Amino acid sequence: MRIAYLLESTELSGGVKVALLQAEALARRGHRVAIVSPDARPDWFPLSRAHFERSAFRDSAELTRSEIRIATFWTTVAPALEGAVGPVFHLCQGYEGDFSFYAGLRGAIETAYRAPAAKLVVSTTLARLLDQKGFGPAINVGQAFEADGFSPGPERAAADPPVVLVVGPYEADVKGVAVALAGLALWRRRGGRFRVRRVSPLPARDEEKAWRVVDEYHHRIRPERMPFAYRASDVFLGPSRPEEGFGLPALEALACGVPCLLSDTPGHREFAGTSAWYFPDGDPGAIADRLPELVGEDARARARVEGPTAAARFSTADVASRLENAFRDALRGRA
Repeated sequence: MRIAYLLESTELSGGVKVALLQAEALARRGHRVAIVSPDARPDWFPLSRAHFERSAFRDSAELTRSEIRIATFWTTVAPALEGAVGPVFHLCQGYEGDFSFYAGLRGAIETAYRAPAAKLVVSTTLARLLDQKGFGPAINVGQAFEADGFSPGPERAAADPPVVLVVGPYEADVKGVAVALAGLALWRRRGGRFRVRRVSPLPARDEEKAWRVVDEYHHRIRPERMPFAYRASDVFLGPSRPEEGFGLPALEALACGVPCLLSDTPGHREFAGTSAWYFPDGDPGAIADRLPELVGEDARARARVEGPTAAARFSTADVASRLENAFRDALRGRA
């Protein structure tokens, strides 16, 4: 099959990484796969099998030749449908219409989701959400995850003071970083001793700095370096709000055997299950209450066993197989 993914941006992000992982996996299965974007080729992801074409969507030679087109964001649905001669899919990793950041564009987002593009989602939780909103049914292909590198390191004693890792852009309120910092600030006021390690694709801005709780800030760490950031931390704090489609950093932290304190959302419960610890979504006080128990040896021992077991259920190869089946079904339906 000739398959084309439409990427609005190639900036470092979990959502772009998932699309690239899918494309590479499909290419390894013998398909002609292209990434089409008006943005530059990503310098942070090693594309070895999929082709990359930097082009405006309307001028793309790869889109013209494709049998299958995959929109990867609501803004790429219309370009994917324009001039398509084969099936068009919409890969949804989180429903943007519920993000406060896009409140002024909700009407346009709903129009994109009502368009005649078959929905692909990365979780059962997200499939259920789209169905409830009248945008379904959606095909759940699961989350693409390459476990290479994401595994527990040698056993070590907890750092003194312990290190709490928070990943994601502060500016995207769906990530819940402000909730995490509020909880950490409260724990520190109560006398908690710890260091906060932040990782974000964006530089630190004044609003985040005003919390005065972050001890080290890492901007735009390359994906292959992230396992070291997890293993060098004693606790992973995942405060994503319910609107988040899939908390990929939480899955990576689980795979590395790090104790994870996650917001109690349907999405987190779906993939982390009993391998993580939870706090009520949006509650900084609960974060401060629960974090002390995660820095002990019992939590570390449990996380090294249960976290990797939970993460092992996810495979990019399995996702590629489900995508392949969905594309073949669509092509047969067209015929």
